[in-house]
Amino acid sequence: MTEGYPTKGWISASDIEKWIERYDTSEIDIQPVELGQIDWTVCYASSMPRAVQTAQSVYDQEIIVTDLLREVPFPTIRSNLRLPFLGWAVLGRFAAPFSKRIQAEIKDANERIEVLLNQLMFEDDERVLLVGHGGMMILMRAALKRRGYSGPRFGHPRNGMLYLFEKEEPTC
Repeated sequence: MTEGYPTKGWISASDIEKWIERYDTSEIDIQPVELGQIDWTVCYASSMPRAVQTAQSVYDQEIIVTDLLREVPFPTIRSNLRLPFLGWAVLGRFAAPFSKRIQAEIKDANERIEVLLNQLMFEDDERVLLVGHGGMMILMRAALKRRGYSGPRFGHPRNGMLYLFEKEEPTC
């Protein structure tokens, strides 16, 4: 069963934590994904179940499952406050810069991205498909841009969407 976003009423912080647990382990709603007619030479996927399911639905060869692409956890807030889901999402976004735990998680995620990108530099694969999560995609985009790749801008990555990054050739 798929687990969509909570849409009804006012929910507590505890409800959000329970929903995240269900969401992280739920089945995905498999939809066609346009991979740009590219012959991908290798596929890496986050070790979280939803990313593995997505990778299996779009890539029919061996998938390298890695913890390096695991998502940054949603910031948990201890409160009896009840808000609509969107309110919790906005509050989590605003709380992240002030949370030492979340800042440490983001730092760890950036380090994992650097480890993965460094590994990929030493491999022969030219067309690498990475299957991960929204937060990691935002961090991955920034890391790729720093390394001279060009690709689309996005604020909130969409599920099942290909975001293609290519190495910019130096102009002389």
